[in-house]
Amino acid sequence: MISPRYLVICSLSFLAIAGTARVSAGETNPHLSLLTEQNPPYNFRDPKSDQIEGSAVEIVKELMRRANVDYSLTLMPTARAYRAAKETPNTCAFVINRTKTREATFKWVGPLIEGGWALYRRPGSSIVIHDLDDLKPYVVAGKLGSASVKSLERSAHIKVLATINDDLAAKMLYHGRADLWISGVSNAPAAARDIGVPPPELALLWKKADLSLACSRKTDPALIADLNRINQTLDDLRKKALAAYSQGLPPTP
Repeated sequence: MISPRYLVICSLSFLAIAGTARVSAGETNPHLSLLTEQNPPYNFRDPKSDQIEGSAVEIVKELMRRANVDYSLTLMPTARAYRAAKETPNTCAFVINRTKTREATFKWVGPLIEGGWALYRRPGSSIVIHDLDDLKPYVVAGKLGSASVKSLERSAHIKVLATINDDLAAKMLYHGRADLWISGVSNAPAAARDIGVPPPELALLWKKADLSLACSRKTDPALIADLNRINQTLDDLRKKALAAYSQGLPPTP
């Protein structure tokens, strides 16, 4: 049986042949420093290969190739990546949820992936959530610094039990230290798989999310426009990458 990741690699090889350079002869785009976090299935360090992989990583690599952009790719904590992309020229972080409060902070390329936020409960839990007002009696866990946590705290007027990553938030839920867990619709199944527990049950599908490349305001606007144009041509690759990394995802270190 052909592995899904093999299909992604083949797709990238085909695109490398079919794609045409967007930069004229002699013209060079600036080097971009691309920063990402441990956030499977979108971006993560594979413990076997020690390489940075994920569905968003595949999309960003192809985006850079088609735009003829030289780049470096570094994995680091979310807060550091966000701060560096905000303050350092020609630096971008992904995948960052594009929200109204963040809109003016960066120049945006995306959406790379259309995600979403949801509230989850333990399998077999009797908790029923109809809207955010129903959250007040419960302890909700979530990843520190994520837009979903900040937005939920503002919208529901609650304090979320913040953890360093989704795996730990999932453990809080499954070990009974939290009643509910706020996470991404793709992140939650991956985190549950990583810690060796059954998938959580959906309590409330809250809202959709635009997961994008957030670049410093000091990045060339012409390059940003070119990247956005190219991103619109990557729908087929997007589907293949999302499908591949939703199957057989290696556990996080």
